[in-house]
Amino acid sequence: MSEETRDMLHEAALRIFADKPKNLWAVLQESGFDKTLLPESKGGAGVSWADASRLLILAGEHAADALLADAMVGHWLVDHAGVDGATLPTVASSAHSEQIRLGRTRDGWRVDGKLPRVPWGGACTHVAFVVGSGTAAQLIVLSRDAAGISVTSGRNLAGEPRDTLVLENVVPAAVVAAPLDARELLSLSAILRSALMAGAIERSLALAVEYANLRVQFGRPIGKFQAVQQNIAFLATQAAAARAAAEAGSEAIDEWLDGVGEPLSRNIAAASAKIRTGEAAGQACAIAHQVFGAIGFTEEHELHRFTKRLWSWRDECGNEAFWSRELGERILAGDPGQSLWRAVVPMAKAISGAAAGAAR
Repeated sequence: MSEETRDMLHEAALRIFADKPKNLWAVLQESGFDKTLLPESKGGAGVSWADASRLLILAGEHAADALLADAMVGHWLVDHAGVDGATLPTVASSAHSEQIRLGRTRDGWRVDGKLPRVPWGGACTHVAFVVGSGTAAQLIVLSRDAAGISVTSGRNLAGEPRDTLVLENVVPAAVVAAPLDARELLSLSAILRSALMAGAIERSLALAVEYANLRVQFGRPIGKFQAVQQNIAFLATQAAAARAAAEAGSEAIDEWLDGVGEPLSRNIAAASAKIRTGEAAGQACAIAHQVFGAIGFTEEHELHRFTKRLWSWRDECGNEAFWSRELGERILAGDPGQSLWRAVVPMAKAISGAAAGAAR
């Protein structure tokens, strides 16, 4: 994709989010943003995962529903499975393989089990998920209208649908070899959540700065007080770190799919994205609400639209504790001489860099 096309796509998305249409999702679908990862020959824009993440940062910055992220991945997986007619696919990235039973009879495949907290699981047309690991991983696509699927409605703290689907002898729309295994799909979804969170953190920062310059206390704006300035400055560092982590994670997806990077299951940037954005989200919510005081919690004020999403997304697709454990295992597993420092600063590069410096 050319730089000019990328800028046009970004500006179009920004214009839609800024207009705040009541039927935002319908407008995004009409504009094809849910299919941006698909090639142009299939109605998409052929964007990279890094470009898609930048669109999601915009979505998070405007408190748009997370459906956009799940629909992007859903379309990508459904297309890989060769299923047509999926107008609103979603992805069950948190599906546990041990909760799913996939069997084959003379009449074809059958699926039993449970898919917990599927984004828009009750409203989607198709749901895609992966079971298994390594080369044995299988991509399963179900039609939401298939017999044997029952839905228990649920919502996260931000009010976004997170429905549980119970499967009883369901005939899947497709079962094919997966392009990634279940853990890699969870990692990919976590990175896209990180992008949404980075946008919501940046908006929380902007709101806090604006309010600190407007709210007057003891004869001057509260933003003139050093304690408030320090908190907002710290919030700005968290926003910058969250964006950097999300962008590094999304670039890791592109490098892996292009065959030049490590698999997501071993990539440090991929595991770090959700850890860093989750940590930043906790700090951002605390500082923003402290700046606003009680008014930030009211329904009338928009701050809660971002902080409730941040609290919700922080726990989805694995929280900091989950990905910290994953990161530790990736760094320490296999090589007994490995350490966090050597993983962050590979010794070979450090030594060659020092040698080059000495030669100069």
